[in-house]
Amino acid sequence: MKFSTRAEYGLRAIVHLAKTTKPVSLASIAKKEGLSLAYLERIFAKLKKAELVKSFKGVKGGYVLAKPASKVKVAQIIEALEGSVYQLHCPDCKISCCVHPVWTKLYKQIYKTLNSISLKSLIK
Repeated sequence: MKFSTRAEYGLRAIVHLAKTTKPVSLASIAKKEGLSLAYLERIFAKLKKAELVKSFKGVKGGYVLAKPASKVKVAQIIEALEGSVYQLHCPDCKISCCVHPVWTKLYKQIYKTLNSISLKSLIK
């Protein structure tokens, strides 16, 4: 399984966001993380749709976490940005193929691991 830059950048940006309770502008996150503002805007639209972040308009506006960092799991972030972790990528695969159980077990472990890591545990 390979995660895209969307997952990597989104995780970095939301960790940055989790370090404060005040609204943070995407421009400041983009600058501090060295990311494209336009790309970050698309990422945060997905995070907002998944109800992981909230936005506030105005001079002191920006983004904040929608719930405490201890309640946000890395699996939720990855799935908001990448889709289901359980996607099997077997061309011509049939459910009865001999390696299908291997991939199923692998994806379950990946999900279990991602779901065991809270956003709070990533804050340094």
